Amino acid sequence: MVSATADRPKAAERIQHAAKELFYRQGIRATGVEEVCRVAEATKMSLYRTYPSKDALVAAILEDDAAHWDRWFDSVTGAAPDAAGKLRAMVGAIADKLQDPDYRGCPMLLAQAEFPDPEHPTHRLVASKKRRMREAMVGLVREAGIADPEMVADTLAMLFDGAWATLPYLGGRRAAEVLQAAAGCALRDVMA
Repeated sequence: MVSATADRPKAAERIQHAAKELFYRQGIRATGVEEVCRVAEATKMSLYRTYPSKDALVAAILEDDAAHWDRWFDSVTGAAPDAAGKLRAMVGAIADKLQDPDYRGCPMLLAQAEFPDPEHPTHRLVASKKRRMREAMVGLVREAGIADPEMVADTLAMLFDGAWATLPYLGGRRAAEVLQAAAGCALRDVMA
């Protein structure tokens, strides 16, 4: 017979999961490692055995967030027959995310906002991941045959980030409506 503890995730997994949830809900700086350990039912020794510092824990979570974005993007655009369809699917899926009451916005941008120093490792990591995402979007817009793909991709990025930033005062439904209308203007050649 297998014991109940055999099915329990390892301390490192529990720590990363708890930290990810707490950092997203409360903020990185507002969340101490003691609270992470308490929620994860783990010791500080377990935390520091896997993550030598809080910055290392944050980096692991951001790497996971970037990988999650890639998987999410593939899942929402995978059925689209072409680049234009992928762009439409991405806008629609982000509009749907905005209407989730638990959605606070892009976890990478939330993290970067807490570390405005461009030399801080968290700031640099987010900037690197966001540049990679930007390049992918530029490629998708170019593949869709839209003129000035860099301007259109940057416009979409600003629309997405702006929609996340307006959630607290516009609410999810309105932020989604505005995003879809504005993206429709930016992608007028392919949104029809």
